[in-house]
Amino acid sequence: MRAVILKRISWGAFLMLMVTATAADAQSRRRNSAPANNPPAQQPAQQQEPVTNPATGNPVTPPPAMPQTPASVPPSLRQDGIGTPVDTPRPSLRVDGVSERAPNRDRVPIAYDHIREDDKFWEKQIWQVIDVREKMNLPFQYNVEDESGVNQLLINILLNAIRNKEVEAFSAVDDRFSTLISYDEIMTRLSGEVRTVRSVDPVTGEEKMVETRDEFNPEAIKQYKIKEVWVFDQEASALKVRILGIAPMVSRMNDDGTFRGALPLFWLYYPDLRPVLAKYDVYNQNNDAATMTWEDLFEMRFFTSFVVKEKNAFNRDINSYIKDGVMRLLEGQAIKEKIFNKEQDLWEY
Repeated sequence: MRAVILKRISWGAFLMLMVTATAADAQSRRRNSAPANNPPAQQPAQQQEPVTNPATGNPVTPPPAMPQTPASVPPSLRQDGIGTPVDTPRPSLRVDGVSERAPNRDRVPIAYDHIREDDKFWEKQIWQVIDVREKMNLPFQYNVEDESGVNQLLINILLNAIRNKEVEAFSAVDDRFSTLISYDEIMTRLSGEVRTVRSVDPVTGEEKMVETRDEFNPEAIKQYKIKEVWVFDQEASALKVRILGIAPMVSRMNDDGTFRGALPLFWLYYPDLRPVLAKYDVYNQNNDAATMTWEDLFEMRFFTSFVVKEKNAFNRDINSYIKDGVMRLLEGQAIKEKIFNKEQDLWEY
């Protein structure tokens, strides 16, 4: 009897052990299948292993990966790929004055009066230099952006017009507009050749080859050379002047830092440049409300200059036969007076 009872108790304990194991197995399966319905928990950020900087030998931790830029954000135009592009105009976000001044970029210069070949009674070609350091030429140094974000410095206007293919530039090998020159060649002469240098990242220590070029300082242009022709129109009985070309002058220095001379960088044909100059206002040092364009400044002769050459049989400049600087200025002034007296002599009876 006792054996039967012990046998039944052992069978009951065995059944209870089987039930408990089955329930535990089911609960374990439900726990493992629960993450399939719930969102996954955020994983802690992986700690990046330190990297040894080959320049200093010290271990550094690389910065975390930057988030990807959305496709809607345009890439930067700067060489380093960050920040505000240098060559992008930044318009004013508020009215910078009493009233809003909308620049008129559709202005068209007035066409020249036609002069027939038979009506040219007298003509003389001269070359003059505009020095921006003189008091009357201060508008040439106005290095400020207008309300639309466009820089008003003349050299920047000329370079932007060449880059945007609004006007063609000619090489300074001669002043007859015979050889075209590209924008890249001009920037090479201004900033030097593009150099490939080795750069080491100060954080990651990664070495890579980058292209660099010296930065051009527009304030380095101190003079502009203009080629113009004075002609007496017999039909209108008036002496007229027409500018033919403009050339920025770059200064050349000796090894000891002394001034060697100034050479034309490139030539621009002024009749082609007039529509571009008519779009940009120039600084009026007498009245800010009286706007004037760069084309108005040249046409109304609101600048001072000195003669460096007149058309002659030997095709030589004044400085080639007069070495003294004061005497060269007096010779140029004498050429101006000769042109003025020629007009007066034609009216004598």
